[in-house]
Amino acid sequence: MDESSDDTPSPEATPANTSVETEGSPSVDEFLSETDNYDSIVDKTGSDSVTVDVGIEANGAYFGFGPAAIRVDSGTVVTWEWTGQGSTHNVVAQHGTDFASEQKSQEGATYTQTFDEAKTVLYVCVPHEGVGMKGAIVVE
Repeated sequence: MDESSDDTPSPEATPANTSVETEGSPSVDEFLSETDNYDSIVDKTGSDSVTVDVGIEANGAYFGFGPAAIRVDSGTVVTWEWTGQGSTHNVVAQHGTDFASEQKSQEGATYTQTFDEAKTVLYVCVPHEGVGMKGAIVVE
């Protein structure tokens, strides 16, 4: 008998078993299955802008996005900000849209995108994709 049925997810997170998908793309869960700092989509709806850290401790070193997956409203500005850790990183869309930052390593460097339509965007750091440096944005 499952005794966890009384658990209610916090308002800050959606359970990891989400079925959010983009046609022809893997689900968020599938895409982030080998990303060790992913366990839920963090709800950032209601915010005009959101920051995702680049180079947080994850995947065996500083090879993570923090948070790994976020949910935002249409029109939200997402800024990736480099921590200066983990060598050189970039942010490159794999599914849902098309964007690519330059590779950067300096602390405080940023890259910004505005998401104006409902979709799921899956992205990676190309140099560290193989070790699980991946992220997702679910736009409502």
